[in-house]
Amino acid sequence: MKYCLFVLFTFFVMIGFSQKQSDVLKQIKTANTDTQKIRLLNSLTKIYLDGGKVDSAKLTNGQAFKITSKQKNELYSYKTLQLKALIFRKQKNFDSAFVIIKEAQSIAKKQNNLSDQANALHFIGTVYDQLNNNNTAVDYYKQSLNLAEKIKDNKERMSAHLSLGINYKKLNKNTDALKHLLESLKISEILKDSSTMFTININLGTIYERIKENDKAFECYRSALKINAADKDENDKAICYYKLGKLFHKVKQIDSAKKYLMATLKIHEKRNDEEGLIMDYANIGGFNFEEKDFVNAEKNYLKALELGLKFKDSNRVNTMYSSLGMLAEQQNKLDEAINYFNTGLKYINPTVSRETIMQYYKRISDVYVRQKKYKEALNAYTLYKAWGDSAFNVNEARKQTELKMNYEFEQVQKKIEEETKAKEILNQAELDKERLQRNYLLVGFLLISGLLIITVKNYRAKEKANAILHKQKKEIEHQKKLVEEKNLEISDSINYAKRIQTATIPKKTELNQFLTNYDILFKPKDVVSGDFYWAEKFENFVLVAVADCTGHGVPGAITSTIGSILLNEIFHVKRIYQPDLVLKELNRLVKLTLRQEENALSNDGMDIAFCMIDKTNNTLYYSGANRPLYIISGDGLKEYKATKVSIGGQVPLLQDYILNTIPLQRNDIIILSSDGYADQFGGEKEKKFTTKAFKSLLAETANSSPKDIIQKLEQSHDSWKRNHEQTDDILVFALNIN
Repeated sequence: MKYCLFVLFTFFVMIGFSQKQSDVLKQIKTANTDTQKIRLLNSLTKIYLDGGKVDSAKLTNGQAFKITSKQKNELYSYKTLQLKALIFRKQKNFDSAFVIIKEAQSIAKKQNNLSDQANALHFIGTVYDQLNNNNTAVDYYKQSLNLAEKIKDNKERMSAHLSLGINYKKLNKNTDALKHLLESLKISEILKDSSTMFTININLGTIYERIKENDKAFECYRSALKINAADKDENDKAICYYKLGKLFHKVKQIDSAKKYLMATLKIHEKRNDEEGLIMDYANIGGFNFEEKDFVNAEKNYLKALELGLKFKDSNRVNTMYSSLGMLAEQQNKLDEAINYFNTGLKYINPTVSRETIMQYYKRISDVYVRQKKYKEALNAYTLYKAWGDSAFNVNEARKQTELKMNYEFEQVQKKIEEETKAKEILNQAELDKERLQRNYLLVGFLLISGLLIITVKNYRAKEKANAILHKQKKEIEHQKKLVEEKNLEISDSINYAKRIQTATIPKKTELNQFLTNYDILFKPKDVVSGDFYWAEKFENFVLVAVADCTGHGVPGAITSTIGSILLNEIFHVKRIYQPDLVLKELNRLVKLTLRQEENALSNDGMDIAFCMIDKTNNTLYYSGANRPLYIISGDGLKEYKATKVSIGGQVPLLQDYILNTIPLQRNDIIILSSDGYADQFGGEKEKKFTTKAFKSLLAETANSSPKDIIQKLEQSHDSWKRNHEQTDDILVFALNIN
């Protein structure tokens, strides 16, 4: 073993490594114990990985691994395994990385080392992040944060908050991203971790750009550039220049934008950074476009597209197809523009902002208008408006404003505390001088003169400080007033949206015309709902449906309104009544309306239970898409299963649904519901109510009227929920047709 280490040392010294690497190698050569060798080899492996020398890291990690395996030394086993997993992750061998980090996690649990357990959970989250599975990554980062909070490990807390902020940013959850990034920034300032502060400022700047706080975005990017001036990292400098250039372009300061973006291009060319060159070519193409140099604009856009496809960067590919579409539109190549826009839509993924998707449909609509294809233009414009109506969420806006004001208020409070402390020190000094005055009259006379001068200066300083505080107070009050006015505007808009949605749901006066014994439990989570019910009558048949759309609040309400309108079209225009055929046509219309082509990434749609009741023959015909039908009779509760697919989303365009024919007995109670009741959190252990408990509760209501059943459900829900927030929209429809 000593010979192997000596050969390793000689080899690295010969090729002339850095001073830090040489120092570690010398220590390895003189190490007396296996524990020292393992620790030093792990340190050297980390140095190689940070320098991008994966092969060298693999070699030193293998040496450390041999010693730990031979000696069964668990003291450094976790670190050695974690570094091995990191090497696999760098090589994009994610399956092997998962296996190794799970083994390391087991060792950390065996040793009850919560710090290593938090580190392992964070590592797993990072692998999922690299696989673009951001929701799963967030779950692991949260687990890591919980452990780090428990043991008060500031470094792990900072890393977990940062990773959560970046992943929420990728998921376009700006409020959550802002919250975690600001928390990470506070900790990094305490730890004086400049590298992390750089990353946080870059990501914070992006979030502030998204919520149209451009001044704050400039402030963050300049803070990052200031940190880079000390660290002197060329790649980080390119990131700062790129962000500043794009932001200057956004605020129409073209000369400044060109200056920074051309500086970015030079750095990427010098480093032969092809991934960085993607957006450099895109930006140059953008300037060509603005200057109406369409030939060079197309040339640079295609260069950027080629590199984007090479690196499988769907976001940048999406951007390039949009740019090429606008370029073709500007040159009146309208068919070519439509092709580019439609191709770009295929690269839409969950990290693409709603505003980007809105602009796609708006441009497609405009081009179709120019081609006089008004039907296609209307379809695209409808989708543009649908995305636009759901692009702003009132709760998000409120939370973002609160986070920003809280952070700024903390900074003001910190400044006030420092000033107060300084005043206390000054007051103590004055008391000491007064005591000297009593003992030394002559010296006291001179001190009094000096104190008078100091007092005047202090008074002026105090007046100045009070003026600053008064100005800050007025500014905070002004911001508060703006927030209140904005909240009022948003609340009015949401309430108007509720009136629109209410108009699409049958009123009880309408239901009373053909239903005599029924009741409904309808509790939207927010002002507007993603659940809805629908009912109609023709001849001796009654049609009733309950649907649960994707999401709740404004996004869910838009989908529910579309669903209600399409059911009306199927009933009144197409005259389709049989439940399985209704669901088949509804699925087709939803997918066409939401442009859910075969390879589309959109999952918007609904689960629905639809039944048709023949009052003459006491027969019920039922079809369901992920929502069952329950019938309460004297014999107890019967459940009829739904087809295990939804309406819309990833379902095929032509999807069949199972039709159930059910004979009804007198006093049978029909129950249609969404999943909101069963999913409510509550009880002593804060768990879900569950579908099993919901069915058990329904079985207890045998021989009860619909109104009694709904009353019992509502009382049970309130008792279970207590002070917990409502989890989802709740809808239960109970009816007796006899």
